[in-house]
Amino acid sequence: AISSYIQWLRKLRRRCEMSVKKSLQDLGGNTLAAAIAGCCQPAIFNPMDCLRIRWQVSRGSETHFLSFTQQLLRSEGLWRALWRPGLPVNMCAVAISQGLRMGLYPTARDTLQLLSPSKNSKSGASMLGAGLAAGSVAYFVGAPFWLVKTRLQAAQQFIAEGRKTPAVAFAEIYPERFGASYWQGCSPLIARGALLTAGQMLGYDGTKTIARQCGFADAPAVHVTAATVAGFSAASLSAPADTVLTQYQSRGGLGLLRCAEEMWQERGVAAFFRGWTA
Repeated sequence: AISSYIQWLRKLRRRCEMSVKKSLQDLGGNTLAAAIAGCCQPAIFNPMDCLRIRWQVSRGSETHFLSFTQQLLRSEGLWRALWRPGLPVNMCAVAISQGLRMGLYPTARDTLQLLSPSKNSKSGASMLGAGLAAGSVAYFVGAPFWLVKTRLQAAQQFIAEGRKTPAVAFAEIYPERFGASYWQGCSPLIARGALLTAGQMLGYDGTKTIARQCGFADAPAVHVTAATVAGFSAASLSAPADTVLTQYQSRGGLGLLRCAEEMWQERGVAAFFRGWTA
């Protein structure tokens, strides 16, 4: 029995090592392709991202999301209110983070599969662990760009509400010295990136794996379903960390726990999912 178990382990190791080797060979191409796609995404979806940030830092608790959006469009217009703020920096941030997390994920997943006793080619644990690991690394590297992007978009709302003058708002965007200050909010950003990637990859990869096990062909309908599940999972898992991150980076002097405490006092649990619909 022991010899059979050792033989099974050797076979599993050889199979996984071949898979990891292939993943490493594809690492550069995957990273580059994901980075190019990531650079293009904010050019289209920056309005939704900017709207999320402005909604999260807004002070009008009585304002509904739809009426808030309509008010912004009426008073400032689509380009000035939502499309322009932080666009170039957002393109850099997404290119770096998405390129790394999508590029590293297959290699991390196949490496973690070595530790799994599952006979399946992919296990839920390896998908989840790979998503957490790849997302953490990717968002740590891109942290300075995310910080500046968030502050640029939040500044638009502060100015619109009269809470800060344009001179003060834009003076606070860039830290005075390059260094650790550019990684302000790094902890919730890494948590957000890890949870976002884990939810996305587990939702997409996991849904496709289950679909194949159930006998469904790898058709467009399966891809659409998997992408929908991935988007919902990613947004839901990362929402609390994302909201705390926005408040922490945009409020400057407040500590992380203090920001979370004020959010809880102002709106309760709903505060940590503000902007989830965007």
